[in-house]
Amino acid sequence: MLIWAGAVVVIGVILFYVFRKAIGADTTSIQKEMAYGPFIIRAEAISGKTYNINYGMVSQTNVSYSIWYEGKPVEFPSALQTNTGLPYLWRVHALPDAPTPTLLAGSQSLYLVFLKDGQPVVEPVIEQSSDFASVQFLDSEGGQPGAYMQVFSRSDTVGMDQLDTLKGGRYLLVSEHTVLDIPTLKQMIFNKDNNAVDNYSYPQPDGALAFSPDRKKIVFNAAFQSWNTEQANLPDSEHALIVYDFENDKGYSVLYDDTDTRMTNFEDINLDWFNTYFEWNTTGDTLSLKKWDKLPYWTGRFRQTDNYYYLYPVKAGMLPVFKDFVLQQMGWGATNILSDKTAEYSGRSIELGSGTTKLDIVFREDEQQISFSRNLYENDSPEYKAMVEKIARAFDNELLSGKHQEHFGRIYSETKRIMEL
Repeated sequence: MLIWAGAVVVIGVILFYVFRKAIGADTTSIQKEMAYGPFIIRAEAISGKTYNINYGMVSQTNVSYSIWYEGKPVEFPSALQTNTGLPYLWRVHALPDAPTPTLLAGSQSLYLVFLKDGQPVVEPVIEQSSDFASVQFLDSEGGQPGAYMQVFSRSDTVGMDQLDTLKGGRYLLVSEHTVLDIPTLKQMIFNKDNNAVDNYSYPQPDGALAFSPDRKKIVFNAAFQSWNTEQANLPDSEHALIVYDFENDKGYSVLYDDTDTRMTNFEDINLDWFNTYFEWNTTGDTLSLKKWDKLPYWTGRFRQTDNYYYLYPVKAGMLPVFKDFVLQQMGWGATNILSDKTAEYSGRSIELGSGTTKLDIVFREDEQQISFSRNLYENDSPEYKAMVEKIARAFDNELLSGKHQEHFGRIYSETKRIMEL
C-alpha cells in the first residue's frame, strides 16, 4: 500500500509537469502556501497557451494542491483518481469545527487528513472513479440543507492564496452517500450500491432537499424507473420523495402527485415547495403529504435565465385570457395583434406589437404550455426583461387571487405522454 501511495505522488508530479510541457514553453507558474494547524497547503498554478480544436490557441490554467507536514508531502492512495488525467489534489477544505485540525481534500475521491499519534492520517470518505465528488451541509440553513457543491479542478488563480473552508453546519453530506459528523469525524455510509427505493431512483436533481427534525433522515426528490416496468404498471405520477435513515441505512418513499403539489418543473423543487406540501409527524421522524381542503392556486413561472414566462399545465381556454391581459397591460388593442399563426410542430404563435416593441405568445396544446417573451427576432435587453417580468408578476397576482384557475389542467406522466398511453 505504501508503494502505491508513493507512486501516486510521483506520477502526480510527473503528469503535472507533462501538462506544463503540453501547454507550451511560454508558461507562468504561481505558488502559494497556506498554514492550517500543523499542515502547510501548497497551491501551484501553471498558465500558458494550448491548442483547442474548436478555438485554436487558448489560454489555460491548471491549479494543483499538495499537503505538507514537517517538510514532507502527505501521500494519498492510488484511488485519489483513476481516469481524469489529473492525479493530484483538486481542492483542499479546512474543517474548523472538527475536534483537531482536519482537512477534507481530494478530487474525484475525498479524504480526511489529520494527525494521530503525531503522524498524518489519510482516511477515505468517498472513493470513486465515475463521477465528480460533492459536498453539502445538511443543517447549515436553519437546520436545513445548504448549497450543493461539486468538486472541480480550479482553472484560475483567483483566491488560490486563501484556504477553502467548510463551516456552518454539523452534518456534511459527501457525494450523496456518506454523512460526516464533523465534531466527531464519525462517518455514516448509506446506500453504498446506489439502489433505488420502491423503484424510485434518487436524487433527482442533485443533492438533499430537506433534513428531518430528529437529524437522522435525509429527504431526496426521486423519479420512477420506467425502463424496468411494464406499460400497464406505469404510475400516473412519476415522482416521489425518498426519506433515508442514514444511521440505519434504510429508506422509504412518499409518493406525490405532480398536479396536487403544483410540481411543474424540477427547478421549482426547493424547501419552500417541500414545506408547502409535506409535513413531519410530532416526533420529527416520519414524513407524509399534507392534507388540503383546498389546494393552493396555480401560478405561472418567470424564468430569469431566458426572460420567459410560462403557464403550465393549461387548457386552450387560457390563451385568449392571457392574450387579452397582455394587451390590456400594454395599453394595446386588436390592431396590435400583428400575426396569429398555427404550425404543426411549433403550435399557435401570436405576435403583438407597436412600433419597435414586439412580444410573442406561443401555445403548444400537446405540451399544455403557454410561453410569453420578447419577439423571437428581437434582441434581448433590460427593457424587454423588465416588461415581460412586470406582466408576468401582474398575471401571477391575478392567479393568486383565484382568477382563471378553471383554465389549468393536469400534469400527466411524461413517459406515458411520449409512449402515447
